[in-house]
Amino acid sequence: MTKYTALAFYFLAPLLASGYRILGIFPSLDRNNHLTYRGLLKELAIRNHDVTVISHFQLPDAPSSYHHVPLSDTQVLKGLSFESVIPSEISRVPFETLVSTKSGNDDCKVLMNNHQVLHMIRSRPRFDVIIVESYNSDCGIAFAANLSAPYILFNPQPIHPWQYNRLGINFNSAFISQSLLPYGKNPWFFDRLRSYILYHIANWVYYIGSQVTDHVYLYKYLGDDLPSLESFASNASLVFVNTHQSVYGGFPRPDNVIDIGGIHIRPPKIIPTEIERFINEAEYGVIYMNLGSTVKDSTLPKEKLNELLSTFSKLPLRILWKWDGEVIENLPRNIMTMRWLPQYEILKHDNVKVFISHAGILSTIEAIDSGIPVVAIPLFGDQYGNAAAMSDAGIATIVAYNDLKKSLLLDAINEALDSKCQQRAKLVSKVWHDRSMSPLETAIYWTEYVARYNGAPNLQATSAQLPLYQQLQLDVLAFVAIVLYILAYVVYKILSVCCFCCCQNDAASQKAGEERRKERRVKFD
Repeated sequence: MTKYTALAFYFLAPLLASGYRILGIFPSLDRNNHLTYRGLLKELAIRNHDVTVISHFQLPDAPSSYHHVPLSDTQVLKGLSFESVIPSEISRVPFETLVSTKSGNDDCKVLMNNHQVLHMIRSRPRFDVIIVESYNSDCGIAFAANLSAPYILFNPQPIHPWQYNRLGINFNSAFISQSLLPYGKNPWFFDRLRSYILYHIANWVYYIGSQVTDHVYLYKYLGDDLPSLESFASNASLVFVNTHQSVYGGFPRPDNVIDIGGIHIRPPKIIPTEIERFINEAEYGVIYMNLGSTVKDSTLPKEKLNELLSTFSKLPLRILWKWDGEVIENLPRNIMTMRWLPQYEILKHDNVKVFISHAGILSTIEAIDSGIPVVAIPLFGDQYGNAAAMSDAGIATIVAYNDLKKSLLLDAINEALDSKCQQRAKLVSKVWHDRSMSPLETAIYWTEYVARYNGAPNLQATSAQLPLYQQLQLDVLAFVAIVLYILAYVVYKILSVCCFCCCQNDAASQKAGEERRKERRVKFD
């Protein structure tokens, strides 16, 4: 579609469509995020809604009512190295938050410099609802708010530390686990202390690195009187989060936070013949290994690779390994490596017993959906929180990357192969699937709900708009303390007076008694 056709569409679409006009704003270059939201936007278009999507990714076989506004012709997202793994949370969380916000800053500049986006800012086309990506930048939220339509935030990951306050959730490190930390739902004291400190550090880094930086940049596009980006985020009608209570629940959330974990999943396709034969012929089953696409396998240190190969060579099971590095010399006979593998289809196979994973959000969801126990080796970001959530659910064993040794890995694999863990994974998967509506139907229902009622203020938490001292009831507690102090002071004074009066009476009685005794002695004398 040419740029002129796309511009003309904004004005002609209302005459041609009978559904709602929906805008999607997804400026991230992360393809995993695209895999999460693409099914929703495509299905909305299939259901006769008029959908416009601003993103880096073209949708193949898009319906006629789906219109794409490209942000770039090429999608280049630099991969990471295993050398970038930071073992200490104290160093890792601030650094990774800063890196994430820097990526969000770059996405913001690409978004706001797009000529079709600039035209939309000037012409302000009408939309019934806007779905905007929200996890490492609030730039797209400011653009959505500028179009004066109700908007829904789409978080392709679990809730991050800087998102709690805007949702009206009072963070408490005792029972709220952070997506960036491995502590889980039952942290001990020093874990709670670190979580509390890192929560505030991550919020501060996000505020400076993302909100302040983007706010200054947005002045020239959206005006000098632009409100704070946090206020825009707090005014969202709904927030779609890529999780589900069956694994990520356990703390109170407002009604406008909607779980859509598993929205990217589609019915499994046929597994390629060579791979299926390898799985079917495995007498003792198959272990599937994939440490993600963000980190390049070729950067795995030699000593770590040798530990993995030594471990796998001792197992009777076959190993199916997504490996995009160089050909491994002297590869054990029970291992098959390929540069790409159909992960979900493999996990759904009955002969696959264990998944060795980095615990990325999509891999986590697919493992839970398939009922496969996980040996988690988290490397970056939310992978630590995902691994902790699965461990709390009883379906994962965590092996720290720095502790990737043969003995520990063998213990973790044997634990995952245990019948109790296998049964627990099937049970958690059953609970995961037990919903009144599928994730896709849930997202479609609530999107249409917001469009139908021009927002959802009845679902928003009033606490999100309150200052911190009111959220924590500090003013109420201070008033109660003052009243109690006054009452205590009054009671003290009353008791003091009573005691004084009693003492005075006792003294007077004692004095009168002494005088009477003296009078008697005088008479006798």
